[in-house]
Amino acid sequence: MRSFVRLVVAAVAVMALPLVAGANEKAEPDPAQSQYWPPIRQMMFGDKEIRDGKDVIRVYLNTRADDASTVPVSVKAQIDQSSGRYIKNVYLIVERNPSPAAGIFRFTPDSGRAQIETRLRFEDFSFVRAIAETNDGELYMSSKWVKAAGGCSAPADKNRMPANLVGTMKFRFADETVEASKPALVQLMIRHPNESALAMDFDSSKVPQFVRHVSVTYAGRPVMDADVDFSISDNPSFRFYFIPEKEGALEATVEDTHDKRYVHKAVIVEGVPLPGG
Repeated sequence: MRSFVRLVVAAVAVMALPLVAGANEKAEPDPAQSQYWPPIRQMMFGDKEIRDGKDVIRVYLNTRADDASTVPVSVKAQIDQSSGRYIKNVYLIVERNPSPAAGIFRFTPDSGRAQIETRLRFEDFSFVRAIAETNDGELYMSSKWVKAAGGCSAPADKNRMPANLVGTMKFRFADETVEASKPALVQLMIRHPNESALAMDFDSSKVPQFVRHVSVTYAGRPVMDADVDFSISDNPSFRFYFIPEKEGALEATVEDTHDKRYVHKAVIVEGVPLPGG
């Protein structure tokens, strides 16, 4: 949690910088010349060296998005998760968002692969940076320039849902069955407004409600753990890997800013058709 607090402090520092209208950007800028990155970097990593991540981590997005309120992003490790060397943290940052810290995602060797797919909001044209921290403390970065704007302040009407549906979850598995000791791909889908106070139709008399923490375990062992913010789109979705070493329960626990806690689980048995959620 301490790392995420530092991310929030970085967000406050960046908000003090003037926004440059995305419409005025005619060409992709140089990531090394961004005025938004230095204060974020200093707050989060100090003077620690951040290496080119091409052989360790890569971030994939459409460079021009049709809907700035829900832009798919995929962060993929280029190394295996072994006990000797693995990616333990992935920092996902949308530089020009009012809160640039989309999230910190934590992995273990039991994750199988350090990979996360989700959907982001963009308030302005921005670099997205994925920084991987390996278990030896080294940092590696991949970045992508995305042309999308207005997603954080978009009307929240489409996010309205009955209170009894908020927090309901479902697992969607990539395959019909799983094999023991082989990484399995799964998607966690969460019904949640993930509303921001920046939405143009937000009721200022209320407190914003968005997911702030996600924890996933298999047979009681951590698989993926994340501190996230409202830069994640409504109805958050997270796609990741886990290794089913034996029969057990895949369990997700989600907490939001209203201190609501939601739990969902699915029992996994090798060779047996996976539950639908």
